[in-house]
Amino acid sequence: MHLLLLVLLILLFFFILRFFHSVIWVPLKIQNHFRKQGLGGPEYRPIFGNTPEIRNMRIAEAKTRPNSNSIPHDILRRVIPHYYNWSMIYGKNLLFWFGAKPRLAIADPDMIKEILLNSKGLYERLASDPFSNKLLLGEGLVELSGEKWAFHRRITSQAFNMERVKMFIQFLFFQSSTPI
Repeated sequence: MHLLLLVLLILLFFFILRFFHSVIWVPLKIQNHFRKQGLGGPEYRPIFGNTPEIRNMRIAEAKTRPNSNSIPHDILRRVIPHYYNWSMIYGKNLLFWFGAKPRLAIADPDMIKEILLNSKGLYERLASDPFSNKLLLGEGLVELSGEKWAFHRRITSQAFNMERVKMFIQFLFFQSSTPI
């Protein structure tokens, strides 16, 4: 009986230790790492992260603005108000949290280009539901990774070089200007 109780206490101790490590220690370590590199963002809150703040900002934005098309270009504030508000405070590149998972929002064009041209596998994509992504996005360049991504990228880069895009635009322009 005492041995069973001791085993249960040891297991409970390890579960608490593992919980503390994954929910408190690792996120705070990640946050400090990015702060040293100059990336700010809202403070990490254990277990929930910034999810309650994001939800409250979305609800407040939905209540304050009527659903009208009077300002069609002000979409960022409506769709992702948390990024809009935090980017005003912390800058365009920031770190925020969905639970204990960090999310890095990047708006610097050079960094975006480096990430999109990720040929060395340094940047991982977020794992998501493959069934819904296949229905919504298909099996295009956005959803591919690894060798399939490299193959499709090689094919599409030939189609989207600047000279071909210019020729296509000129073709469209001259086609639309001719009388029917």
